[in-house]
Amino acid sequence: MSRKVFMLLYDIDVNKGGITSVILSRSAELTNLYGFSVDLVSLDYKKNYNEIREKFIRVGRLSPNVNILNVHDYYKSNNCSGIIQDEQLNYYKQESQLDESGYHVQVNEYKDKHYARYFRNGQYIKYKKWSKDGNLIFIDHFNENRSRVSREEFDDSGYITRKIYFDLYSNKPKQELLYTKDGFCYLNKWYNHSNGNIQKIFLFNKNTNKVIEFNSNKEFHVFWLNELCGAQKEKPYLICDGVGSASKVLSMDPDSAYRIYTIHTNHFDEPYVYGSNIKEDHITLLDNLNNVEALVVLTESQKKDIIKQFGDYNNVHVIPNFITPIKDYEYNRDPNLVTMISRYHPEKRIDETILAFKKVIKELPNAVLEIYGHGEDEDRLKNIIKKSHLENNVFLRGYTTKIGEVLGKSNLSIITSKFEGLNVASLESMSCKVPVLSYDVNYGMSDIIKDGVTGFLVPNGDRNALANRIIEVLSNPGKMNLMGAVAQEFVNSRYSKERVCRLWNILFDKLDSDRGKKDNRI
Repeated sequence: MSRKVFMLLYDIDVNKGGITSVILSRSAELTNLYGFSVDLVSLDYKKNYNEIREKFIRVGRLSPNVNILNVHDYYKSNNCSGIIQDEQLNYYKQESQLDESGYHVQVNEYKDKHYARYFRNGQYIKYKKWSKDGNLIFIDHFNENRSRVSREEFDDSGYITRKIYFDLYSNKPKQELLYTKDGFCYLNKWYNHSNGNIQKIFLFNKNTNKVIEFNSNKEFHVFWLNELCGAQKEKPYLICDGVGSASKVLSMDPDSAYRIYTIHTNHFDEPYVYGSNIKEDHITLLDNLNNVEALVVLTESQKKDIIKQFGDYNNVHVIPNFITPIKDYEYNRDPNLVTMISRYHPEKRIDETILAFKKVIKELPNAVLEIYGHGEDEDRLKNIIKKSHLENNVFLRGYTTKIGEVLGKSNLSIITSKFEGLNVASLESMSCKVPVLSYDVNYGMSDIIKDGVTGFLVPNGDRNALANRIIEVLSNPGKMNLMGAVAQEFVNSRYSKERVCRLWNILFDKLDSDRGKKDNRI
């Protein structure tokens, strides 16, 4: 039987790892190994999901058989019956020009920052912004009091995709209109300009002239998920991979889909151990555990903690992330190099490793730490490196897709997060024969690291112990090579795509069987 599987994540984008990487890999393997029809589902607003999908496919991260379905693109497509009108194309062509008759134009920032301001008789009228490629992105329009009245956003092909109207005092959105390429407004969103919350959403149907009103994004998204799943010939499987969307999935018609919820990280708030408060975005899901068809976690230890606190309803399942063989892996060890692959975020505590390196270079002056990733913590980390005088030893290398190349030259992969679910970068490291050194935090690290065998665990927050282990690794390359081989064998057997996808298929079978038993009772 060819099953239909949807994987829901609020936002999907090219420069995201973590859960995004997990669903990209999972969708490909369920398609390849079992022939399932799999689509990724998103709820945010972007005008370039086609480009995102094409880039994912081009770099080998997404199967060509898997689509990305977005709520806005869905209704945009369903309400478009024509082509871009000449009137639209002419307007776009006219507005795309830098110089415009009847205006004085400020152009000194155009070359570097790609924007220009337009004045008429000294009055500020509009602001234009272009992409680096020279495509017009948006125009802001201003009134006589220099208050922004509206914004027009453009598709590169030459039509207005969105208009936003602003409150004249707060300069925050009050109304947002979304358009098809043939000029039909298919969605209208009203905002409370003081707090940014949605007040109303109106969905327009071009064919019936009907309007559906929603009081929140949640109502709108639930409506779409029910419509999307309900349109399938057989009841589909909906995997909710974004815990923030769990309340929406819980509100769906239970007959529209088999609903599976996943937790990809530690569900506790600080200090992230049993007895701590539950993270706010996990509360709704876990408080409704008795009504959940299936909850998937990554480790047995997390399953035990959840059952202990919320009850055992025979619906919590352990299915870990799997590793995809690293195609660009090439063994080329640098004897002085250790590596971190991590989002630049305070939760990841990258500063712990940076500061530990102060001790490392006292013993091993040629030691090098390379940190790959991106995120909001970058500037702070740069300052720590500079203040610690580590500019010659510690480097922020930015985001990379060349994982095999990075790991091929590394002796050790380091994780110093406050908490984890089951760290994918660690699994990838071990699959490339690179042992992992980690603080002993919940969850997952003690599941994959057998201390002194497949890597090292040090007490949480013990920076001195962290530094000592790094020194030990760089001082004993032969031992680390043997440890790396054991680590590779361990993860390749336990976290292979075949084994993990088989667990997903078993879960699908169980849900299907449970439904059959329920139908028979009725």
